[in-house]
Amino acid sequence: MEQNRYADIIETSEIKGQDDAYLKSLRYIKLGYPIMLFGPPGCGKTSIARHILDNMEKDYLEIEATEGMTEYQIVGGFHPLSMSADPETAEKFLYKDGIVARAIQEDKNLLIDEFTRAPSSAYSGIFLLLSHGRLILEHKGTVLKKSDDWIVITTANFGDEGTYRISSALKRRFIPIHVGYPQRYVEEMVLAEKLPNLSSKVIKLILDFAIETRRMWKEENTIPQGISTDGVIKMARYCDLLISEGLDEKTAFSDTAYHQGMVIADETDLLSIQLVNELALNIASRL
Repeated sequence: MEQNRYADIIETSEIKGQDDAYLKSLRYIKLGYPIMLFGPPGCGKTSIARHILDNMEKDYLEIEATEGMTEYQIVGGFHPLSMSADPETAEKFLYKDGIVARAIQEDKNLLIDEFTRAPSSAYSGIFLLLSHGRLILEHKGTVLKKSDDWIVITTANFGDEGTYRISSALKRRFIPIHVGYPQRYVEEMVLAEKLPNLSSKVIKLILDFAIETRRMWKEENTIPQGISTDGVIKMARYCDLLISEGLDEKTAFSDTAYHQGMVIADETDLLSIQLVNELALNIASRL
């Protein structure tokens, strides 16, 4: 992949400020390694993965991992036909290929979104594939070999509520690439572009609020997460709507910050809720 191709992919992305994540991803893909985009929720990991795959020569398959996912969805297995009205059919089983087996057989790339939402046991059948390019289908008695240019990208929120801690052996099969919060000026530029009528004062308050929540999450661990870029955009859009409907900027910001604060706070922890509410009021007082 040529350098100008890297630039084209980065420049046409809707996700801004993630050039380093893009470059690392594209370079490791060029070397043939599976990659795992990880970081805080709402920073564009899935969009980055889809944009990369959209710009590859092959089509791709996508699956979102869940807590109930097993090797059946990933590799495949026998599916009972017990719901059939025909008694003979009801006693039979149908073999169904999982998403990975189908991707290899159809020569398509693969995206597994929210990888850590499923337990490591769901991926136990693909270790050999990730290391040596072969997928064993035990029930079929066959071995699939991936093409040399096959691409697999996963996304993960390490340590997020509802995620599993993946085994070290599984993690070693991927190149981890961090997708973090973008620089403030990038988010400011995005908001100014998306919402040209929103005042710079309100944009400043929104970013002040977001950055402080990220600090509280990372440095103090007093809230479960900071406000994501997606959350920043939602705040700005709602503020813009309220102001266009006649509310003053201070009230619009306070209302919006309260809603987004509830998203990132732990609803079972009154202190967590109190902290984000106090932060919202403190920042609103600057207007």
